[in-house]
Amino acid sequence: MSLTVDRSSEDASDLQLEDFIEKESRRQLFQNLALNLTDICWETCIDRPTPRLEAKVEKCLMNCVERFIDTTNFITNRWERIALSKSSDIDLK
Repeated sequence: MSLTVDRSSEDASDLQLEDFIEKESRRQLFQNLALNLTDICWETCIDRPTPRLEAKVEKCLMNCVERFIDTTNFITNRWERIALSKSSDIDLK
């Protein structure tokens, strides 16, 4: 009886650990994405530091962020379609 209880508590602990690792992986991925976005848009839009954010720089930064997000979404959706088509090919075999 105690073996069953121990095993179910181990399974629950494993699930909690997997959930924690998945959440941390997503958080790390988001942080890396934000860092890349900052680097790319900073290099693209800001040629010299100024005391205030100029209108053209602000517009450039907003466009850069939007392009980056659009590109990331496009790539993610494309990979998802590829994965789904490969999994459906495997299911058909």
